[in-house]
Amino acid sequence: MTDDLYPRDMLRAASDVSRQGELPAPDGTAALDNPFCGDRVEYDVTLDEGHKIRAVRHRVHACVLCQASASLLSAMAEGLDAETIAATAEDLLAALKTGEAPLLPGHPGFDVFTSVTKHRARFACVLLPFETLEAAARDAGNKSA
Repeated sequence: MTDDLYPRDMLRAASDVSRQGELPAPDGTAALDNPFCGDRVEYDVTLDEGHKIRAVRHRVHACVLCQASASLLSAMAEGLDAETIAATAEDLLAALKTGEAPLLPGHPGFDVFTSVTKHRARFACVLLPFETLEAAARDAGNKSA
């Protein structure tokens, strides 16, 4: 691994296991793969009455970028709904394209991905957890509708 693509703070984020695992009775689940590199991300969520995430757990079999993104996203997920997750992913993608920090204002942890801005093919690794969490939140919302 090169320090320029995988800075120490990213490795720390990737090693955070505090929200890994499964929820005992999730309202929604989703699993998505990146067929180009083999990354797989799974999320379980429970929602509150307003369709916002109350609890989240993830399982990631993926590269360091995807692991770090899933850990950071899981840490901020409570209180978000599917639309907010999708909008946040769009904001992050736009910031990755420009390379300007902060990548996600209000969420400085995501600045570990400034190293990825030079590697457009790796954007999908950072964004796969967002797509998966959004899908899990939508799954939960569809079941309660």
